[in-house]
Amino acid sequence: MVKGTTTSQTSPAIRAKQAVIMVVGIAVAGVMVVLGLWQMNVFESQRDNSTQARIDQPVITWDKAPTRSEVMTQYGRRVRITGTFEPSTATLVGTSWPVRAVEGVRLTSGETIAVVRGEISQGQEVPPAPTGTVTLTGVLAASESANEPHNPQMPASTLPSLRLEVLTQTWPQPLVPATLTLDEQGARAQGLSPAQPTLPQGDGGERNRGYALQWWVFAIFTIAMSIAFTRAAGKRQD
Repeated sequence: MVKGTTTSQTSPAIRAKQAVIMVVGIAVAGVMVVLGLWQMNVFESQRDNSTQARIDQPVITWDKAPTRSEVMTQYGRRVRITGTFEPSTATLVGTSWPVRAVEGVRLTSGETIAVVRGEISQGQEVPPAPTGTVTLTGVLAASESANEPHNPQMPASTLPSLRLEVLTQTWPQPLVPATLTLDEQGARAQGLSPAQPTLPQGDGGERNRGYALQWWVFAIFTIAMSIAFTRAAGKRQD
């Protein structure tokens, strides 16, 4: 009877202790989750600001295509080119609608560059590209990765991603090691919706995502330890 009385008197205190442990654990885990989200938001903001700052730099005018190493240093910059569209290179790129309308432009210096004219929606015809010599301005980007699989619901001729390794098999040579996405004014002038240039994320992306992931792992660990301490408190009472 004495043992039963002792358990009845102290059980509420143990339950209160367990509740405090869980509340504190959840609160600490919540702070860690918020810190992880903050880390990701800081990274995204810095990356967006860095990308926009690069786009906002003065336009580079190409009298002729620079060397490969020079082109790589100009990714993310606005570039002005002069040349003529090659209708035989017209290509659609994307895994879902809308897709990008891409066409090669033969520069006055003889090289060909893949130009993203803009986007079209399902059922929309691609407006013909301007004829004759044109001057275009857009954002320079690198060849895209091969990670995107082809969507069987899309037309067979539609490429899943804009890879220069694929274009070089059929397009006129030499091919500039970059793509050019027309700005909003240029895309709308050709009857297309503007496309978003695909740019590299820059250094530090994996590191910042790793920091955010660490906070979330700590949060899970904190919850697990809180549960363990809560159970331990109950076992000590038993």
